[in-house]
Amino acid sequence: MKHAIQNWAAGNEAAIPRSSRKIAIMVPLPRPDLKKDEEISIRHLRAHLDHYDKFLLVPRGMKAGLPGFGRVELDRKHFGSAVNHNRMLYLPSFWMKFADYEHVLMYHLDSLVFSDQLTEWCDKGYDYIGAPFIRCGDSPWVREDRVGNGGFALYRVGSVLRVLWKRYRQRPSRFIEDHCWRWIELQKRMLKPVRSAIPQWMRGAVTDPLRRTVKRLDHTEAVNLGNDGFWADEAGGYLPEFKIAPLEEGLKFAFEVAPRVCFERNGGRMPFGCHAWTRYDRSFWEKHLINTD
Repeated sequence: MKHAIQNWAAGNEAAIPRSSRKIAIMVPLPRPDLKKDEEISIRHLRAHLDHYDKFLLVPRGMKAGLPGFGRVELDRKHFGSAVNHNRMLYLPSFWMKFADYEHVLMYHLDSLVFSDQLTEWCDKGYDYIGAPFIRCGDSPWVREDRVGNGGFALYRVGSVLRVLWKRYRQRPSRFIEDHCWRWIELQKRMLKPVRSAIPQWMRGAVTDPLRRTVKRLDHTEAVNLGNDGFWADEAGGYLPEFKIAPLEEGLKFAFEVAPRVCFERNGGRMPFGCHAWTRYDRSFWEKHLINTD
């Protein structure tokens, strides 16, 4: 099986199509109604980037849309949690839906954009750039300042696909981890009733091996490492030429945590966009919001 996965990944890597269009914007929409703050995020997107191709990523069968947006229907398993979203972004099959585009901008509904610099950022030649992780009280888990978060992020699709196919070639077990999580969830639900249904003296011998396997598979890369951490820290290990924007460029691209600190470090200039504006120091962003009230 290992060699079959490696050969399959190598064939797909060799067949990555050449992009014919430049930029698409992806907006995950897990439910049909927008909250007030999400309406503000969409208002900024329309004000500055409305002329680009825009797509809503929606659960299959959900009857929702926005004028001027295309729709990409995805399995409902990709919605409902950050982990589900992470799992989706590890799948080459997801990125192949945008293989016609050279770049995609991920625009979560807690993002803002303040100008049209999108083409200029695409032309800088980076494979990945997102709002920087910086060491501060908002993000005590950060050990090293670097780029960056995937909620407002620009990806070069061809490079992303090459990384993901190489990941399967170099570590075929990742393919199993990425695609067996539904089986894992089923086994987790079954463990307790299975243990209850068999004699106590047999329980350890019957269920302990399964429990150990489920525990190991439940701690997959997609669960333990967010997709943005993967692109920031791991992608270059699979594709050495994978080009991540330096911190100084990241601060020009977007802020997330500690926006006042980022503003100062960016020379008192606003970035192209931001992520999680409702979570981190909302008052900083209030004066920059487009409102219709």
